[in-house]
This record gives sequence, structure tokens and C-alpha cells, in this order.
Amino acid sequence: MTMNDSDRINDFFAAGSRDVTPVSARHAAYVLYAPVSRDPEVSRYCASVLSDTELQRADRFVNEDDKAEFKQRRAFRRFCGAAVLGSSRPLSQIAFEETENGRPYLSDLPDFWFSFSSCRFGFLGAWSSTHGIGVDIEDQTRNLEAAELAQRFFSGAEANAVEGVGGLERLRTFFQFWSLKEAALKSIGEGLPFGLDAFEFELDPNLRVVHAPPDHGGPEQFGAHVIKGIDSCCAALVTRSLA
Repeated sequence: MTMNDSDRINDFFAAGSRDVTPVSARHAAYVLYAPVSRDPEVSRYCASVLSDTELQRADRFVNEDDKAEFKQRRAFRRFCGAAVLGSSRPLSQIAFEETENGRPYLSDLPDFWFSFSSCRFGFLGAWSSTHGIGVDIEDQTRNLEAAELAQRFFSGAEANAVEGVGGLERLRTFFQFWSLKEAALKSIGEGLPFGLDAFEFELDPNLRVVHAPPDHGGPEQFGAHVIKGIDSCCAALVTRSLA
């Protein structure tokens, strides 16, 4: 019996992915991380389970690494969906739909929240049956003007926290705030256009949500969690009580 591409992808992600759910959030969500593969064969297998629309989107990328990352990212999303469904169907049949604001969901499990994120190092997939959730992963090795961007997009207290440290620690602090904010927006089914200033966080002395949209219950409804153990990355999970 020969192994088909769907089985190969399942085996690849099953062997390479790992549970990175923060201990503080195990009651609310499950978070899986998988590294990007630079093996062209892996990207070929991943492409075989994607839809024509997804393949067309992949072809829009100029850089071959970006094309490969997109194909793997979408295959990983299907892998996570199959894991939640407990399905042995081919991954090509595990199709996510998206809300108007881009939140992915499975029509077979409309009450489950899913969230996905990626960077050049790897992919995050998260899901919950009890909470609204969002995850984000950022490549903290990128060189950018952290203090300037923090002044533009963050609250005064957050910007001061970024400016208060230097060097690599400044970049790490910036990306930690950024990943928390993106994850928080996803936890309410929104994206960046909603505004990074909709949420405010404090990292020290303890991580906490300082401000959240009143229409979604305010900070008391949210839990902020740092995802640790992923080299060269900052990652976060934000959970929102649906009760």
C-alpha cells in the first residue's frame, strides 16, 4: 500500500508539532506549534490538499519561500481541523470557512473557536469549545524601529515600557505587546483594522489585561497568556469568556 499525500502530511505534522498551551490556559484552549519545513517535498505534499483558490493565492507570492510557507500554513490548518473533528477524511475535505472579518471556522463545528498564526519559523493553531480565543506568533529577530512604532500604535504606558529597555530586550518587549494585541483582536473575531489600541496590556510585574472593549465585557472577560518555548519568536494566546 502506498502512502498518499494526505497521510504524509498527517504524519509530518503529527511527528513535528508540539503542544505549547500555556499551563494557565489549559482549562480554556489547546495550542499546537509546528515548525516550517524547508524541504520542497513537504510543500508539494501540502499543495496537493489545498483548494484551487488556495493554490491561486499561493502563486501570488513572488518569493518561493513565501509560497512554500503559505502552502504549509494552509495544510497545517486542515491538519488541526481534522484533529478536532477526529476525522480520518482526506485533508482536502477538511475545509474551513471564514467570517466577514476573517475568523476561520468549521461548519461541522460552528461553536468551536479556531485561531491560526504564522511567521517564517513556524505555525500556531489553537481551538476552544468554551472560549473565544486568539493566537499570534511574531519573528522577534526582525529589525525595526520598535520605540517609534510603539509610540504610534500602543498606549502611553506600553510605549514607555518599550522605550524603557534597550537592544534585543526592546524588540522582545515590542513584539510581546504586539502579539498580545493581535491575539486579543482575534479573540473577539476582529483583525488589525479594528485597532491595536482597543486593548492595553501590562507585562510587569505580572501580565494582565489593563483595557479591553466594554462591548465585549471589559478586561475581566479576558485572559492573557504568553506562549513560551518557541525559539526566536514571541507568541501569545488571549482567551475571552463567552459566558
